[in-house]
Amino acid sequence: MNAIDREKSCLPLLESTPAFAALPSAALRYLAAGCHRRSVRRGKVLCERGQPIDGIYFLVDGRVKLSILSRDGAERVLDIVLPGRTFGEISAFLERPCPLHAEALVDSSLLLIDMERLRDTISRWPAVANLMLVILAHRAEHLIIDLEACCLHSAAQRVAGLLLREAVADPRRPDSARLTLPAAKTVVASSLNLSAETFSRELHGLANRGFIEIERREIRIPSLDRLRADACREPLAARAHKPPTSIDADQATRASTDILEQNQDHPAQPPIPSSEHPRDCWIKQPPD
Repeated sequence: MNAIDREKSCLPLLESTPAFAALPSAALRYLAAGCHRRSVRRGKVLCERGQPIDGIYFLVDGRVKLSILSRDGAERVLDIVLPGRTFGEISAFLERPCPLHAEALVDSSLLLIDMERLRDTISRWPAVANLMLVILAHRAEHLIIDLEACCLHSAAQRVAGLLLREAVADPRRPDSARLTLPAAKTVVASSLNLSAETFSRELHGLANRGFIEIERREIRIPSLDRLRADACREPLAARAHKPPTSIDADQATRASTDILEQNQDHPAQPPIPSSEHPRDCWIKQPPD
């Protein structure tokens, strides 16, 4: 297929995505002429870690899993790519081997945008450079959110955060919403750094308390405000329901003696002012 045929074939697909459709028409046609269409079956590996790629992928239809694999076969899903998004920018722009494992979760259609053509387009049209910067900034933001969730949030908070991010509000009732899990529960759980069992337990816990309704991969949220409030209260509630530890009188006496001896050796430090304590609520508040 020559450049003219590629432009005719790929241009409508790029134009169907708002981000690319906003580019100058000349830039979009030039970029489309450097695209190659690919159709892959479910389970097809698009890129393995350490493999070079000569462009970036644009997902037209389907879903693609981006993950890292350990030597013993353990997998950590980093992202689930949905239609209209790109991936492979790190390897393409840095001219380094791909750092991720990319696999189609369902039958998918993609465009591979040739890197040489993309660089030339960027040099000619600043709007294309700005688009690439925005895409990479969103990618960095996603990684920061993921890191924060893994390091600071409980399992319940991670699940609630996913539901709140992915939910689509009902136009007739803005406080209610629906969403469809983008992949099997095992894949979604891995993207939250949770086991499938923990993910299912947290979902059913929310359902039993009336915060969500589950029908296979379809989830309905009757009240977004109630779910947000519950996610914010979750750390305190978890501590309040923690079962007490049972110890006998001798253990209590020995523990008290140890504490007194430690206090004599290491005097207590003044308490941290309340303003310096970390906040219990994971939901970000706007600045004053």
